[in-house]
Amino acid sequence: MAAGRIVVLAVVAWLAGCATVGGGNTEADEAAARDAGPLQPFSANPSLRAPEGWSPWILHATKRPTRYRSVLLGGERVLEASADSSASGLVHRLGIDPAQRPILSWRWRVDAALAGADVGERHADDSPVRIVLGFEGDKSSLPVKEQMFFERVKLLSGHDMPYATLMYVWDGGRAPESITVNANTSRVRKIIVDGDPSGVRTWRAHRRDIVADYERAYGVKPGRLVAIALMTDTDNTKQTVRSWYGDIQLDARTP
Repeated sequence: MAAGRIVVLAVVAWLAGCATVGGGNTEADEAAARDAGPLQPFSANPSLRAPEGWSPWILHATKRPTRYRSVLLGGERVLEASADSSASGLVHRLGIDPAQRPILSWRWRVDAALAGADVGERHADDSPVRIVLGFEGDKSSLPVKEQMFFERVKLLSGHDMPYATLMYVWDGGRAPESITVNANTSRVRKIIVDGDPSGVRTWRAHRRDIVADYERAYGVKPGRLVAIALMTDTDNTKQTVRSWYGDIQLDARTP
């Protein structure tokens, strides 16, 4: 199996392994998802690598991990990501109906764009910032090709992968709001939300309706939201970048 495909398998498998997904779940996994606490704000984390509830997301044993730490930036406590030809993230287990809390808001900041990066190309799929969502659903309804891919993920990792993964990414070469589909599986889709060079070294605030975005990306309503993650990666383009993430929130719609 090609190295690129192995890494993709590892990415989706680890996200799945940190969340309960439909089909083949253990009772322990389901209980853990039900008991998952709310998203802990990075601004309330003065000393730990990540707030309670956030865990390391290791893509593959051969990949150098991105470094994450709590820092003060402009007098504000945020999460700093430092990538050097590296790829890893942080993930938080969830178990919620996205219709109840569909509004995802966050801020991020990058100190430089990644030359040559393209989230739509297998060998250039890097981004200085990503927010990643994992959803459950009926996998038996998927084409046989996708079900076989899911089986390969499970054989590799011992975990089921999410029924669907939706990413919000920074990409300077693609049009804002465009959607790209992963080269290995249609069950990972990315929405370009930033990339303008004028946005470098400034805080960029985002507020997204994840139900509407999922419907636009997949054409159907989403199942339960089982995990949220963030990732800064430069393993394909072999570059160095620093980025920062502010608090991430999931809220109900306001009247």
